[in-house]
Amino acid sequence: MTNQLERDYHALTNNAGYSHLANHGLIRLTGEDRLSFFHNFCTNEIKKLETGESCEAFILNSKGKILNFVHALNLQDELLLFGHGINVQPTVDHLDKYLIREEVTLEDATANWAGLFVRGNSADGCLTQLVGALPTENKVQRVEFKDHEIFVANLEIAGLGYLILVQAPYLPEIKDALKNAGISECSDDALQVCRVENATPWYEMDISENNLPQELQRDSKAINFNKGCYLGQETVARIDARGRVNRLLVSIQFPELQPTAKPPAVGDELTLNGEPAGTISSVTFSLRDQRYLGMGFVKRAFKDPETQLDHGIVVH
Repeated sequence: MTNQLERDYHALTNNAGYSHLANHGLIRLTGEDRLSFFHNFCTNEIKKLETGESCEAFILNSKGKILNFVHALNLQDELLLFGHGINVQPTVDHLDKYLIREEVTLEDATANWAGLFVRGNSADGCLTQLVGALPTENKVQRVEFKDHEIFVANLEIAGLGYLILVQAPYLPEIKDALKNAGISECSDDALQVCRVENATPWYEMDISENNLPQELQRDSKAINFNKGCYLGQETVARIDARGRVNRLLVSIQFPELQPTAKPPAVGDELTLNGEPAGTISSVTFSLRDQRYLGMGFVKRAFKDPETQLDHGIVVH
């Protein structure tokens, strides 16, 4: 591990650091029907979101497979969908084809807004100096900062932290303000270490159109089983009634490597007694555990913590 990576990781965990989320996308919905419309195309209870509240949600196709995984941020006059993957136009096109008479405007706002993710043990104190009182978990607020507005949300991107959305032209100014408040700019590599250590999945990395929502084990955060009909809901309900999917996303801790051993990599097969057990979707060298740590999908029979695989152990 490089000294810079260690410094960045230390900032994002023990002190205060931020990473620029350059590969994240933003969809903006406006119009009176924005909440009720999006409610019909995702897994969570969007219609009941109060202004200033946020939640996770899976956007599904008609077969119940995941088209995107987003944080829905309900603001006074707009609904923002923030997620991993800069190419959100396919999601915009998917939603747009179902617009008939609803008063909703869909916009790919990725190029207009930049996202920064702030975390670390000292992050609350440092950010409070800049923006005042901070939102609690799953809340978002609009903040006037140096004659322009930013949005600050408390949510899970690489573990819990604060998402700051700023209009792209003002990004350098916000970065300078964070630096002056004692919040260090950190690399994406350091953020990925935090993300995998906290088992936070990202679309296009751990999630794809091949996945069903319950495979991600985020039911309590991203799925409301009591809401009415929505696209893909029949599959979600059938899985809930049956009580199972065939594979699940878990965290895997790998043993210390011998000097000549090849480190685990994304796409590697996980085995048990030489038989296929799953596949690695994300992997990093954990500075917390001082060994490789990954996320991957395993067969249901191997999902429980402490399950010993041939080259790793399921930790949660």
